[in-house]
Amino acid sequence: MAKSTKSDLLPVETALARLTGRLSPVGIEVVPLSAASGRVLAADLAARRTQPPAAMSAMDGYAVRAVDVARVPATLGRVGVSAAGRGFAGAVGPGQAVRIFTGAPIPDGAETVVIQEDTESDGDIVTVRGSAPVGRHIRAAGIDFVEGDVLLHAGRTLGPQDIALAAAMNHPWLSVHRAPRVA
Repeated sequence: MAKSTKSDLLPVETALARLTGRLSPVGIEVVPLSAASGRVLAADLAARRTQPPAAMSAMDGYAVRAVDVARVPATLGRVGVSAAGRGFAGAVGPGQAVRIFTGAPIPDGAETVVIQEDTESDGDIVTVRGSAPVGRHIRAAGIDFVEGDVLLHAGRTLGPQDIALAAAMNHPWLSVHRAPRVA
């Protein structure tokens, strides 16, 4: 048997082209998110919702109007509570505050959040000791993504972070290429 020489070896690109040129395309199937890890996405994936869907508090504290806390200390009346999953149904008016928790929707009329460490409360009276400019500690609606944004592209091999993103985009099922069978 003759010894091979370096000139007998194929370049990697040529060898790959010969191998992949003989492959036939695999079909597409729809699978639940739980079965999509490691699969190849068959179509671009656009968000089916905006995340977060509304302006949300990034801290625990009080949702207020910035003008009411421009000069501190300021005394405000607490008119309600906004918790994650159960926002305050009313609006924040002049001289008012709404107790708010991280992840809760910002009530109408409020434009800033004063963190709880900068306040003291006595029943429904809140004394604000630290001012907060407009937008402080507020995560704007759509800051992560907006409905219609294409965030995952066809041809991507899906990993755990992609599955989590697809779930956040409101996709319980994904179109993926069938897994190839090798004989």
